[in-house]
Amino acid sequence: MILMKRVYVDIISEKEKKLHQLQSDAEGAVDIVTRAISGLELVNQEIEDTKAEIDEYISRLTEQRDTLIHNQKRNAVVIKNFSKLLSAEEADEVSGAVS
Repeated sequence: MILMKRVYVDIISEKEKKLHQLQSDAEGAVDIVTRAISGLELVNQEIEDTKAEIDEYISRLTEQRDTLIHNQKRNAVVIKNFSKLLSAEEADEVSGAVS
């Protein structure tokens, strides 16, 4: 009877040790997953920050491009007007020389 009781106590003790080990393993696994989630959240925040920086650069570059296009169009108008003026002066010189 004492031997059976000892065997029973040994089995219970063994199972308790196993239970504690499994609980420790589970806590370790949860800790790993929690750290992985935190790491991924940090990576996602860095991605979001980088996207915001890129959006800002795109916005500034677009503004600069629009300004360049505006200046180019204005320059084309000035060139056209000066060209007309020069053509008119040449025509006056030619007609003055013919008269």
